[in-house]
Amino acid sequence: MNVCYGRKRSGFTLVELLVVIVIIAALAALSFTVLPRMMRKAKAAEALSNLRQFAPLLTTYATENSMMLPAAEDNEVTVDGSSTPAQLKWTEVCLHLLFPEVAVTEFTAKPWWEKNKPFLRNPLYKGWSPVTPGYAMNKMMAENVDAARETPTGTDSLKLKVPLASISEPARTPWIAPGIDYHYQLNTSGAATAFKSGASQDLLVDGKFSVLFVDGHVETLTPADYVSRKLYELPR
Repeated sequence: MNVCYGRKRSGFTLVELLVVIVIIAALAALSFTVLPRMMRKAKAAEALSNLRQFAPLLTTYATENSMMLPAAEDNEVTVDGSSTPAQLKWTEVCLHLLFPEVAVTEFTAKPWWEKNKPFLRNPLYKGWSPVTPGYAMNKMMAENVDAARETPTGTDSLKLKVPLASISEPARTPWIAPGIDYHYQLNTSGAATAFKSGASQDLLVDGKFSVLFVDGHVETLTPADYVSRKLYELPR
């Protein structure tokens, strides 16, 4: 008895191939649009978490220094029993508190940052460096405190330490925010350009940035909100 078998089918039909191609194209398009957004959201969450960690460190500095908050720059810190204090920026003060056994000269070396990955580096800031890691101190805080004195010192506000007692509204006084320098000044004259450059735009997420206030809480707001609430005037 002769039995005829049909020819075995091998490979894919043209329709099946087209379906696979369409699916792959759709997944690729989705990855190009959604994945970068998800990665940026993840970086924004990390940047926010980093920002929150500054408050306890800077408060620790104040308790050890007559309740004075560090200046943006030229903070005298005795290192390794040296008779000549090191002059540190506020970010380096934080690093010294975190890594007291490390020579402060290491804090300006990029390889050290790459190896130790301190939280002071803002993951949103593409142009970061050890000197400008992506977080900035509010320059107006010291400037306002000095202007409110009966006899202002006239000293460069970057070099002025702020007494905690002089801040009557710590929950409304901005302290640290993302920035392309180690200090920032956001007021009516500076708001127009503060977040307009390409580097500054890196720090905005959906048009907003996060601000650490002196009481330790963090708010996310637009530059326009910051100015409209007159946060640049604090402390009065």
